[in-house]
Amino acid sequence: MSPLSQGDPRAVGPFRIAGRLGAGGMGTVYAALDDRDRRAALKRIHAVYAADGDFRDRFAREVRLVRRVRAEGVPRFLAADTRADVPWLATEYVPGPTLDARVRGGGPLPAGFLADFARVTARALAAIHAAGVVHRDLKPGNVILSPAGPRVLDFGIARAAEETALTRTGALVGTPGWISPEQYRGEAATDRSDVFAWACMAVFAATGRGPFCPGTEEGVISAVLSAAPALHGVPGPLRPVLAAALDKDPARRPSAAEAARALPAFPAPAPWAAEPADPASPPADPARQERPEEAVAAAAGLPPADMTGGGATVSPAFGTMRTTAVLLVVVAVAAAASAGAAARANRQ
Repeated sequence: MSPLSQGDPRAVGPFRIAGRLGAGGMGTVYAALDDRDRRAALKRIHAVYAADGDFRDRFAREVRLVRRVRAEGVPRFLAADTRADVPWLATEYVPGPTLDARVRGGGPLPAGFLADFARVTARALAAIHAAGVVHRDLKPGNVILSPAGPRVLDFGIARAAEETALTRTGALVGTPGWISPEQYRGEAATDRSDVFAWACMAVFAATGRGPFCPGTEEGVISAVLSAAPALHGVPGPLRPVLAAALDKDPARRPSAAEAARALPAFPAPAPWAAEPADPASPPADPARQERPEEAVAAAAGLPPADMTGGGATVSPAFGTMRTTAVLLVVVAVAAAASAGAAARANRQ
């Protein structure tokens, strides 16, 4: 979490703003406290979207759906105001690193944690889909590894941004490496597109890399469209489920609920809080009573003195709402992949 800047709000609706957790293409995520001192993550939309009536309608529609989701792996909905001058959405605060930060800093998840991660996130997706929501931007930066287990963030909001971007520019919105083949082909994202991204994320959690070649954006897109996924390093019992979820044809992929049921049983892991702590973090002092603002700062790793200015900025606990516009290169790569497949068929 980083300190507030001069232009940041100090209050939004019933929430007091304590600091910044992240910022990206859609808006800014703040650490906040409600009138009962409950910690919250408050996502405030950028002004460019706030001025777009179509986006507001889409955002309001998604909020109505999101508030219905109740699941173990999903942060609890707290409040939203889609009619405010700058629309916002608040969910419960989830402390912990993102999957991306955990794997890049500490390596792949151990087998017991990996199986639990795959199962909890698949069940969270199933609950999201049951509410009529498609996530559309599932990736390691949008999953928090909290002391209570993995939590899926930012579902629902991506749809409003995606439809607005398609209307304005014709561009596909998403993050290369976590986008399904059908989206690259220009088809609409569905729940099975989320399942594809879930499987990519599970491979990353197991191996520290995605299932398709790293390198250039064009190379990743080409591999997603035409190459078999690389599953070496994934524990054998998990491979059949992930291979099915990575099928190029969405109709042949399992649903999120089916994937969760198909995952093999592993010994129950120790509590997620038992994962090794950051050696730079001082031990907790139970005798010290923190003020709520200090508790929010401590959960995100920011010294209390930095809440009002100055000091170093540390990595946010929440994944930012950053998306990448994948432009006409998708069409070119898709055409090349199709031409290559046709040429191979003619030679056979």
